[in-house]
Amino acid sequence: MGLTINSKNHSIDLSYSGFYRLRKKVAKLTKPDIYEHYKMLNDGSYALIKIKGNEDFFAWYDRKIEELDKKYDGKYSEVLEFLYTSDCNGEMDAEHCKSVYEIIKDYDDDICYGYRGRSDCAMFKDFKQLIKDGADTRTGIEWY
Repeated sequence: MGLTINSKNHSIDLSYSGFYRLRKKVAKLTKPDIYEHYKMLNDGSYALIKIKGNEDFFAWYDRKIEELDKKYDGKYSEVLEFLYTSDCNGEMDAEHCKSVYEIIKDYDDDICYGYRGRSDCAMFKDFKQLIKDGADTRTGIEWY
């Protein structure tokens, strides 16, 4: 079980873990503190955090996202929205695609984000192509 990401002219299939790894890479390419905060949700470090007054972890986590957004004067707002939109059903308009593309345009790797063994296994270059298409065609992307 996984998801498909579509732009007007391109499509990639990923498992949910592949999508997480892809978004984690986008977070890493954005800023170190955004990356550290993003990966905290999945690496178990939230169990080690002592929050003042026993505040709910997720309330603290969401407030920290807002703080990061303010720290960078909203420069990465659209990237943050991409990172935190639901895994199973989401969309980004062309402006979001442009913002993400600016972060990832000079990066590539040989990691399989899609289904290894399939001839159309999604790679980072495929994701870049899809994001660029969403920006260039002004139609954005969607996943489900």
